[in-house]
Parts: sequence; structure tokens; C-alpha cells
Amino acid sequence: MDYNLETLSASALTNMEAGQLIHRLQSDLATIDPNSLTDLPYNNYVEGLANHSNLYEKALAQVQKNEETEKIVQADGVRDKAVSALGLCIKLYALSDDPDEVEASRSLGILFGSYKNLAKLNYEAETLGIDKLISELSKPNYSQKVNFLQMDRYVTRLSNANEAFKTLFSGRMMTAAMTETFDLKSIRIEMLKMYSEFTVYVLAMAKALNTPLFITSLNLLNATRKYYSDLLARRTAKKEEQEEPVD
Repeated sequence: MDYNLETLSASALTNMEAGQLIHRLQSDLATIDPNSLTDLPYNNYVEGLANHSNLYEKALAQVQKNEETEKIVQADGVRDKAVSALGLCIKLYALSDDPDEVEASRSLGILFGSYKNLAKLNYEAETLGIDKLISELSKPNYSQKVNFLQMDRYVTRLSNANEAFKTLFSGRMMTAAMTETFDLKSIRIEMLKMYSEFTVYVLAMAKALNTPLFITSLNLLNATRKYYSDLLARRTAKKEEQEEPVD
């Protein structure tokens, strides 16, 4: 029998929805006959997801209690967009019909590529990465190319966004210095990464072994994934409807 995994862009879920996704998975898997739980990797994944989920719930609770956190999340989103804008601008000039612009884009692209996935790093690692990138772009070899392509405003935008984030984040760190703190962004990334690995494993084993454990698990996974996939589809459709211009 041909088994498939329902498509789901888990990264598009809100923080609360991401936690609910894993919590529902745990509840669904708990209904499986314990006597069939003989696969060690499977059990390790389930245990790992439970640990990540518990940590995520603590981080989420911390977020809900910290009045500054929402501002920090928003500031992180602003600098994430600034990173993307800079990268897209560099790529745009790669399509230029001016050889000098293409060459400048190529050189800047190599530098930017060494700082790829900045937006996926934890808060402090992303801050450090952006600082280093801005420092490199300020050196004569790169600043000339930035000026030539008139990209200064994108570099300034990224620098300002990072400085604004650092101001907010350092303030929170001072107030939280004597308490247990959690990096929600980092924990979420690791949790969803393990979730993705688990789904791939279940699908592969269902195809390879066709045993009740993996077939049942896959069915439970797909039911939940379809629910959240439909939720995201409705949200996207509603957003597009609201943005559609009125004649």
C-alpha cells in the first residue's frame, strides 16, 4: 500500500498552535497499545518530543507572563525582515544587464551566503551574526559595492533593527537575571525539527514494515496535520480576501 504524509508548513503556525500540535500528537500516540511499542527509535522520538514539549510549555508560559516579550518578538520579526530584504536586494542585482552590477552582486552574495539562516538562529546568536555582517559590509572592499548598488539603506535598516532589538533584549535580560529563562525561538525550532524527523521516520517505517504501530501512528499524524493545514489555508484565504482591492 502507498502511504503518504499530509502536507503541513509547521513553521507558519503561531507559537500557541505549534505547542498544541505537539501536545495533540502526544495525546493521540498515548492511545496506541503499549504492547506494540517495541521500536527503540520510535520510543526515543516520542520521549524526546515529550521533553521538548515540556520545555516549550515553560517557555510559552514565560512569554505570556513577560510584558516585554511581545515587543521583543516583534523587534526580532522586524530584523528578520531586514535580513531578507538585504538578501533579496543582492539577488535582484544578480539579474542586472550591467556586468559591474552583476559582479558586485556576486561578491556581496558570497559574503551574505556565509551568514545564511541568520533568522533561524537563537536571539543572541542572530544578534552576533548581524553585528559581524554589518562590520564586514562596512569594510572598504564591500562598502564600495554597497554604495555602487545603492544598497546603503538596506544595510542601515538592518543595523538599526538589530540595535533596537538589542536594547529591548538587554533590558529583559537584566530583569530576568535571577530567574530561569527560556529562549522560545530556539526551543521551538528544535521541537519542530524533531517533530519533522519523527514524521519522516514514521512514514518510512510504515512503507517498509507495514506494521500496526507505524500505520496507526501515520494515520494519527495525518489527521492532526490535515487539521492544522486546513486552518492555515483558511487563514491565508481570509488574509487574501481582506487584501483584495475593492473596485
